[in-house]
Amino acid sequence: MIALEGLEYLLKNRCLLGFSGGGDSVALFYLLLEQGVRFDMAIVHYALRDQAHLEVQYALELGRKHAKSVHVLYAPLREGNIEARARARRHAFFDRLSAQFGYTCVILAHHLNDKLEWFLMQLAKGASLQTLLGFEALENRGHYSLARPLIYTPKSALTKYLHAKHYRYFEDCSNADPRFRRNVFRQALSDVFLGMQGAHKGLKRSFQALGVEKHQLYPPIKMVCVARVWVFKENRQKLYYIDILLKRLGYVLSQPQRLELERQGFNTLFSTRARVYCVGVLGGFVFVGARKHAIKAMPKAYKIQCQLLQIPPTLRPALFSPKWQEHLEAIKQAKSTLCAPSN
Repeated sequence: MIALEGLEYLLKNRCLLGFSGGGDSVALFYLLLEQGVRFDMAIVHYALRDQAHLEVQYALELGRKHAKSVHVLYAPLREGNIEARARARRHAFFDRLSAQFGYTCVILAHHLNDKLEWFLMQLAKGASLQTLLGFEALENRGHYSLARPLIYTPKSALTKYLHAKHYRYFEDCSNADPRFRRNVFRQALSDVFLGMQGAHKGLKRSFQALGVEKHQLYPPIKMVCVARVWVFKENRQKLYYIDILLKRLGYVLSQPQRLELERQGFNTLFSTRARVYCVGVLGGFVFVGARKHAIKAMPKAYKIQCQLLQIPPTLRPALFSPKWQEHLEAIKQAKSTLCAPSN
């Protein structure tokens, strides 16, 4: 029997399952059904493989059969950092759906092999504890949470479950492509580690213990969001919280980018084709936001108010819109809220 982490939480929320048609998400689909979790489905068609349209059709078929709404996004990818762009589009899709339809929890099918794979990849890059542990069983994303109920379940258990139940699923050929760094770790290390007798139980205990220590080092802090710009009081661990907020906005920092961010005093920009991600520190507050590439001319009155409110130059274009006066007033209130003593 496969146990789902955080099942009680899932049962209390209106959930959206990030579905792909692969074995992991198909297994999770049926496990959620068995446990009576209320959920709909979301699938993204990246047009990267010939079978992608078949995976979408399979999602629609399961939705009809089990009375689930299925949200489909057609988002072709052709070049560049495909993995990073796919992740950004996928999470932007989840964010939009949760806001539009009131989903309070997005469920993903990451499992123990994925967590170990991430850990080993980051270890090889020289990462610190804040990055090594990667994703967690439950993550706050603002108006919804990300849940990973299979995070301590090994891949082999999911495969065994699928075969025992004769459930149909698709194999992603890119998972065997050595051009992707993750696959080298997946094939050379993950299966070996998890193939050892009782290894998955020991890994679960280790990850949970490290997670407790991580939360002691990086406890939850007060944050306020205004027009896709997050604000929090500056602290020694600000890089950790900046990293979390950029992920919420759809951007994942690399290790060299983290070092560059520190070198520039946490005032810099990171660009993708779709957006510019902004980080700034001024007046004892940290600002993290995102904006489109195009920048409208900002009036002098706006610039003066930004200076008075000590809003970093990197963030001023992100807060500017026809409602800029409301945004600046909200920033003023946010600062007051963050400075107020906790109950």
